[in-house]
Amino acid sequence: MKKIRYIESTTIGKTRIKNDDGMYIGKNYVAVIDGVSTKSFVMVDGKKVRIADIIIKAMKKIDAKSAPTYAKKFELDEFLKIVNMYIKKYCDKHDISLKDNKLEATGAIYSRYLNQIWLVGDCRAVYDGNIVVNDLAADDLYTTIRVEIIKSLLKHGYTKQDIFEHDISKDIIDNPSVCNKYIKDKEEVERLLKFIQDEMHLALLETGFEEEQIVKEDLLSKYYKPQILQEYAKNNPNAKKYGYSVFNGIYTPVEKCKIEDLPYETKRIRLSTDGFPIDILKYSKDLGQAIVRNRVLAQTDPISIKDNIGIHNSVVKNEEYIMNDDETAVDIEIIELEEELEK
Repeated sequence: MKKIRYIESTTIGKTRIKNDDGMYIGKNYVAVIDGVSTKSFVMVDGKKVRIADIIIKAMKKIDAKSAPTYAKKFELDEFLKIVNMYIKKYCDKHDISLKDNKLEATGAIYSRYLNQIWLVGDCRAVYDGNIVVNDLAADDLYTTIRVEIIKSLLKHGYTKQDIFEHDISKDIIDNPSVCNKYIKDKEEVERLLKFIQDEMHLALLETGFEEEQIVKEDLLSKYYKPQILQEYAKNNPNAKKYGYSVFNGIYTPVEKCKIEDLPYETKRIRLSTDGFPIDILKYSKDLGQAIVRNRVLAQTDPISIKDNIGIHNSVVKNEEYIMNDDETAVDIEIIELEEELEK
């Protein structure tokens, strides 16, 4: 029989008043939850209630002493159904429509009974030095396009500080037709627009659309930027490479989650939201060092195009670059119950 022993944890928001992340450490389950920024909370009695907190409440019920024995034995598909059911019941109780008030979150969960790590969305984990990731293809696509645009802007008179103060790449990704507003070289504008269209075309093919359908339905006009394709691929088990899962109170396809069976002898597990790059998560001796390394990355690459490639710039606090996203992680040790009793 194995037991979870807590070692340390951290959760730091991008700002003092906003942190979309949460964590749960229990007898049978451990989790970090990352609320999707624009869909991370609902208003209840005039107060913001985070989806991370709703999911944690669901886990506490599943993991409570009064919970039925089978609750600790849930397979991931059962766990997803129960958590989504709890989110929906919570919202129904407070007359909140999930259609009008969308809630979304990702997570990394450890199941003691099954000795498995579950990744819903792009959270990540490390166990005994081995990494477990479930990166989103849509984020990789956005990053590829963003980096190419920023490199072009830097060649055409913009400075890194200009881009840090106003990330023009987002304007161009949201509306490629404004490219000539920022870049006066017509040939470069044409090259960038073709680059974006080619990347989106390939992404459509990798999502499962046929070439004939792309042309016939003019899908490049409909899915002209990564965010729109991401909406199509979210919780879509048929979206091939671009499909992924989130908690949303309705449906979370297990096919697009990551299930990692751990060796019986696994000792150390670190779960994290996507605020920590996987290399930092793996190679930091503790979470304090991980935070420091994150800050170094934020300082050396504040516009996130080289050492710290990402979808947005670093965050500044007190005139220091400190992070790129909310940072939440938890370290646990898995021990034999007999070993604990002897101590």
